Amino acid sequence: MPAVSDRHMISVLRPFVAATGPVLTGLRDADPFRLGRLARRRALELEAAPADAPPEPAPTTRLGRARRAVRSVRTRFLDRLATSRLPGTPRWSVMTPEERDHWWVGRVGRFTSAIASIPGIGGALARRLPVSDILGLAAQGLVVCAIAGEHGVTGRDDQVRLLGTVLFDRDLRPGEYGDPHDDRVERDARDLTGDLGTAGEPAHDGRLKALARAVWRMGRSLFALGEELERRPQGRWWWRTIANLPVVGALGAYKSERSGLKRAARRAARAVRG
Repeated sequence: MPAVSDRHMISVLRPFVAATGPVLTGLRDADPFRLGRLARRRALELEAAPADAPPEPAPTTRLGRARRAVRSVRTRFLDRLATSRLPGTPRWSVMTPEERDHWWVGRVGRFTSAIASIPGIGGALARRLPVSDILGLAAQGLVVCAIAGEHGVTGRDDQVRLLGTVLFDRDLRPGEYGDPHDDRVERDARDLTGDLGTAGEPAHDGRLKALARAVWRMGRSLFALGEELERRPQGRWWWRTIANLPVVGALGAYKSERSGLKRAARRAARAVRG
């Protein structure tokens, strides 16, 4: 007999899945250094540039040569951005679902690692809970749902079933337990996302902070599943061992969660491909 009933697990996973929409959108579009905007602008410039444009005349003064060198460095940097794998760029639009899976693992993993370094992100409660486990849970759940979406699995209960399989090795049947869009699910999902995306919020720093708080709350909601958490994909045993050592424990915990995140992503990709 499982420690957590199917009904309770589904009641926890449904708001999590409902909350992933705005959170994944925020993670995809988060661009604190405006790199995505620069990349899209440069891509449009390259498309509009005539192929037979005459070369720029060579400067004759030292100042002119210095300015030309600066422009050349800037142009090379923007050209690399224009061909990078960033949402909204031409490269992104032709990426395969598998390539986007890999991108999501990197984006979610880096973001949750950054959250772990923010003092007080979880308030006083964070001092009594294992931060790396909570953020690792949130990361795995978010990546599973992101991969599901990239492969066309977008129904809430379909994603709940996938989370049950990948994270907890459970064969859930959420269709037997009510409506995935009922008022309670929507209310709990809003509690998880909080002020993410509310009107009047600052475009960058405020949104990133709201996103960090939402990810923390989502991980904490999964942490309520207790003993079932031991089933989730774990990192390599040597990283888990290092995580228990002084001084280097933080590095071990980080590497262990990254390893576990990649395992969760591989499980999810295999499941959605059938």
